[in-house]
Amino acid sequence: MDLSTSQKLTLGYAALVGVGGVMGYLKRGSHMSLIAGGLSASVLYYVYTELPKRPGFASSLGLGVSATLLGSMGYRFQKSGKIFPAGIVSLISLGMAGGYLHGILRSHH
Repeated sequence: MDLSTSQKLTLGYAALVGVGGVMGYLKRGSHMSLIAGGLSASVLYYVYTELPKRPGFASSLGLGVSATLLGSMGYRFQKSGKIFPAGIVSLISLGMAGGYLHGILRSHH
């Protein structure tokens, strides 16, 4: 199976978010981190599977998840000033949001 760059990046992003949720739970006992990370990773995995078949739809879902993570982790970074994990996830989410927006625009042409 030949994966597109978008699929590879989405799969890596899903893994990062999922592992981040588990780490938040293990380090601080945060059930919210576990739930949010697991849910986000699950939706991103679905995006990964749908990108070849329905790129516009999948990119829209990916944009929603990445924008949500950008907002929540960006707010957390602004409050705490901590580069890891909030700053890193915010930066990656910003990049992924741009990629998904590009995918949406490309699918309409």
